[in-house]
Amino acid sequence: MRGIARGFEKMGHKTLMMDVRELDETKIKEFNPDFVLGMDYAHLINSDAEQIVKDLNVPVAHFFIDDPNSTFAHSGDLTLYDRLGATKGIVFCWDETFLKDFKNEAYYLPTGIDFGVYKQPDPSVKIEKSTILFAGRPLTDKREQIIAHVVRNFPGMLSIYSYKAHFDRSIEAMLEKGFLNENEIEEYKKCYKGFLQGEKELAAAYHNCDIVLNITMEQGPASMNSRVLEALATGTFLLTDYVEDTAKYFEENRDFVFYRNLDDLTEKIRLYLKNPDLRRQVAGNGQKKVEENHTLYNRAEKIIQLMEKYL
Repeated sequence: MRGIARGFEKMGHKTLMMDVRELDETKIKEFNPDFVLGMDYAHLINSDAEQIVKDLNVPVAHFFIDDPNSTFAHSGDLTLYDRLGATKGIVFCWDETFLKDFKNEAYYLPTGIDFGVYKQPDPSVKIEKSTILFAGRPLTDKREQIIAHVVRNFPGMLSIYSYKAHFDRSIEAMLEKGFLNENEIEEYKKCYKGFLQGEKELAAAYHNCDIVLNITMEQGPASMNSRVLEALATGTFLLTDYVEDTAKYFEENRDFVFYRNLDDLTEKIRLYLKNPDLRRQVAGNGQKKVEENHTLYNRAEKIIQLMEKYL
């Protein structure tokens, strides 16, 4: 949300950002907002915040970047979906698949990127060089199988950044499921490089690798995840699994490269590691397209455009 707020400010609008758990009613009333924007169920998760926002009597918008029926969005409170449906709240959703699930007026709004954070690495942030980099939870069958395949076929080349607890769980899972044997697990353990603290470290890691490997979670059936835009924004070569939105907004083999199965993944890693000039050309095309069309400033413009009819 901070990036979207900067987008609003770049357009000349004043913004006030607050944690939904720590709303200051006096400051909010003094600010006198034209509308309220929150993430997922936003103020509905807190009764005090819900009343403060209700008393403002202004349009309220919810930007969903999670499945509205998942614990990522409702954190176990199953009443939130119906409570949102009982309001006049406007919904923006990052995945078109879920638009039909909302009782409220809902609009498709894909994720965007705070491009300035990713375009150039922060020189004060030092991250070791990687050949193939994966950032995220190395969990779920899909991710574990793909990562295990890379470990077996490209020993010593994969760097993984995640929470240590998630990596440790993946070690147990891969052994239990037979994705890696005891010897291969020892190789896998060497892949762990730590946890990246914030966007600056993530950007630095991407800038200092040859290939970013993306494995989309099953959370959004059609949507590209933030990792796609983050990697492309750094001008780093992206190798990712097929997702409808990625194919819609970017040109395959020109802006990035899809892998369709494990054999295809192996072939493409080998091809692009051998061809650094081609890799850089593809990465540069992708970065340019992100800057033109997929920044949080672009998304802020769209939100203002859609909200104007409610003001």
